Amino acid sequence: MCSAYVADNSETGPGEPSVSSLLSESATAALRSRLVRVEIMPGERLSEPELRASLGVGTSPVREAIRRLEFEKLIVIYPRSGTFATDIALKDSRSVMELRLQLEGLAASLACGRGSRAEKEQLIAIAERQFETDDLQQCIDLDAAFHHGIYRMTRNDYLTTTAEIHFNLALRQWYFCSKVVQTPDWTGVDHRPLAEAIARGDAESAGRHIREHVLHDSQQVVDILTNYGL
Repeated sequence: MCSAYVADNSETGPGEPSVSSLLSESATAALRSRLVRVEIMPGERLSEPELRASLGVGTSPVREAIRRLEFEKLIVIYPRSGTFATDIALKDSRSVMELRLQLEGLAASLACGRGSRAEKEQLIAIAERQFETDDLQQCIDLDAAFHHGIYRMTRNDYLTTTAEIHFNLALRQWYFCSKVVQTPDWTGVDHRPLAEAIARGDAESAGRHIREHVLHDSQQVVDILTNYGL
């Protein structure tokens, strides 16, 4: 199968992604989703043969996915012991919160000056839909779309990549809490003031709103992990 990937690479036109690259991207996205949604529990051992079968790809894409997700702190590899889904610990939750407070504030500030009018209108529309929904999964999906929209508006690929990695870590913590304890109702998220601040280019207000949101949600996770000895 690996040799087939190499053959496909040779037939790829300039600037086009290779077949092996597309397979690796697909495997990484699928495995990332399982880890973030805690379909694979923290501390669970990962089996390459099982991953190949469930993802429908060969050895190389699976190993590339594992390598990339280890960098994203979703997977940990212990020499001579194996590959595992990263544990969720209180210390890590606080560290992610501290970093996201800075990343999200910077992203919101940059989005104020760099986002297009159409992007800002779309952000407001997402915030309206999220505020109105009482469906938890839709609320989560819209929250992700809202944050990713802000990241794109920064026009800074390095910031976007870093912010998305840590957003996924925070989201994974939330999914974990929702599985193991009775969590509060987090469907009533109101990003409308933040979206409006970004739309009018008010970087100070936008930064304040997004930091308040990150601090509030992150503190809820920290409190749950603390109270339940997780």
